Order: sequence, then C-alpha cells, then structure tokens
Amino acid sequence: MNALTRKLTLRYCTLLRRYIAKTQEEVLAQANGLGRAAMAGGLGVLEMTRIHQTSMVQLLREAEFAESQAAVMRTSETFLLEALSPFEMTYRGFQETNIRLQHLIKDTENANCSLQREVNKRKQTEKILRAREHRMRELLAESQKLQENLRQYSRQILCIQETERRRISRELHDDVGQTLTAASIVFENLVFSHPSTLEASLKDARALLQDATVKVHDFARDLRPTLLDELGLLPALRSYLDRFAARTGLHITFRAAQHAEALGEDEKITLFRVAQESLTNVAKHAHAHTVRVTISRTGPRIRMDVHDDGRSFHPQNFDQAAKRHRLGLLGMQERVRLVNGSFTLLARPGKGTQISVALPCRVPAVRRGSAKADGGAPN
Repeated sequence: MNALTRKLTLRYCTLLRRYIAKTQEEVLAQANGLGRAAMAGGLGVLEMTRIHQTSMVQLLREAEFAESQAAVMRTSETFLLEALSPFEMTYRGFQETNIRLQHLIKDTENANCSLQREVNKRKQTEKILRAREHRMRELLAESQKLQENLRQYSRQILCIQETERRRISRELHDDVGQTLTAASIVFENLVFSHPSTLEASLKDARALLQDATVKVHDFARDLRPTLLDELGLLPALRSYLDRFAARTGLHITFRAAQHAEALGEDEKITLFRVAQESLTNVAKHAHAHTVRVTISRTGPRIRMDVHDDGRSFHPQNFDQAAKRHRLGLLGMQERVRLVNGSFTLLARPGKGTQISVALPCRVPAVRRGSAKADGGAPN
C-alpha cells in the first residue's frame, strides 16, 4: 500500500466512524470530496472498495460497533455510495461524451459521404466541362476552317464567273458574232448579186443563221438544260452524255433507276451538275477512255456513281487536286452538302477515279425498274 492509499484509508476510516456515530450531511459531503481526491490521485473503484473493506474490518473490531454490525453495514453502505459518486458521475459523463462522440462520428461520416458525393459530382461536372471545352475547340476549329473554305469559295466563284464571262464573250464573238457578221455581209451582197447567184447566196445566209441558232441553243443548254424541266433528270442526263461523248470521244455508259425521278428539284439539279462537273474533270485531267455513270436506289437514298479509267491522283493530294480543279471537287462537295447528301471520292492512281453521291429520297418511288442507255462511241 503506497502513501496515498494509506493516507486515504486513514481519512476514510475517520470519516466513516464519524458518520456511523452520527449521520450528518456534512460528513457525506466530505466523503464525496474524498472520492474526488482518490480519483484525482489515480485510484479506481476497486481501490476505493479495498479502502472501504479495510476501514470496515477495523471499525467492526472496535467495541462500540461490534454489537450493531447490521446497522453499521447499512450506514456504511450510504457512505460508500457517496464516496463512489464522483466515479459514477465521471462514468456517466464518459458515457454521455461517448454517445455524443458516436453521434459526432456518425454525423462526420454522413458529412464525409455527402462531401464525397459532392466531390464526385464536381469531378463529373468538371469532366463534362472539359469535354464541352474540347468540343467547343473542335467546333471553333471547324468554324474557322469553314470560314476559310467559304472565303476560298467566294474567291474561286468570282474567278470562275470572270472566266465563264470571258469564255461566253469569246464564244459569242468568235462563233456566233462571226457567223452573224458573215450572214450580214451575205445579205449586203445580195443587192449586187446576179439573179443567177441569188438563190445560192440565200442558202449560204440561211445556213449561217441556222449555225448561229444552234450555237445559241448550246449555250442555253449549258447554262440550264431545258430537258431537265420538261422531261426530267434521266432524259436530260442521257442527252447531255450523248452530246458530251460525241464532243470528247469518250465512251460513256449510262444506267439509271427510274426511282431517281422521285427526287426533288434541288436534288435533281445537284446530280446533274455533279455529273457535268465530273465529266468535265475527266475530259480535262484524267486521260481516260471510258466512263460509267450509274444511278441506283439503296434503301431511302438515291446514289450516283461516276467512274472513269483514267490516271487519277493520290488521295493524300486531294487538297492540291481540289485547288487545281478550282471549284470542281470542292464545289461538288458543297452542292451535295446543301441538299443533305454525302459525297465520296475514291482515287486509285493508275486505275481511275470514282465519285459517289448519295441523296435522301423524300418521296417514295411509284414505279419499279430501270432505264438503261449507252452514249457516245468507243475510242
């Protein structure tokens, strides 16, 4: 037994003796203080129980308490409980603190879960924002590219307009103008012509005027084919291919499904202009001998393929080819895009080029079958 325990035991025994002799509240208050002192000294309930037991053994040996052991036991129990009350209060405080701590831990866990959900939500939002930012950059780059293409188209359109105006002016001057001038000279000479040569001179003048009329009609067909409005897409294409084959010497085959006539006006003129520009490029650059033009229906779309057996070019050089052909390839792409179609170019160097256009057919076809035609003479 250490010094603190001996001191507390002596104090405990003295107070217990006084309380048994005369139960007083002030003694119980001192017992409570004794318990607080023991707890402050690091003693526990077991040590206080031993101190109580030691004090009881000593008191019961004394004569004045020996005869009334039962009463002493009851009175000492009250004293012990008061001495242990600081331990009880501390224990209850620990329990309450533990309960509050558990609640705090639970609240902290809930807060952590909420925080984690918020973190995950913010991470997801950040991911979406990064994806949107990346998409915005892509759209900005596409927009800048489209703007640059638009500027190129504008410059090329102006250039093509001027070139076409010069060509028409030259053709009108060199062909139609000269023909009409010759006819005018013939008519002027009729005044001085001998009656025997008058009929021949009139025939010459008539031939010159007919030639000028044909050339004017050719110009009109190139600017806007009247057959396209009057008879439809397939007759207009067939007529154009025949005339183109006769003029260039290319062997052109034409196979078309009648479903193409169900296309709208914008789609029809798009197919006609793509075929026209494709054949122009073949004649100018491909050094081809034969060309196949095919129009077919695939599901809800009408597809046109223009395939030649020329020298073609490498697909990586598409941009250079587009610039070299001016509005040719890029212009066809833009025309097709404006009617919600798709444009594909398959270039195989040495084996030819295939241009494919697919357009949505909004009106269901009413007839089944196909129209076939061969235009032009073989080389």
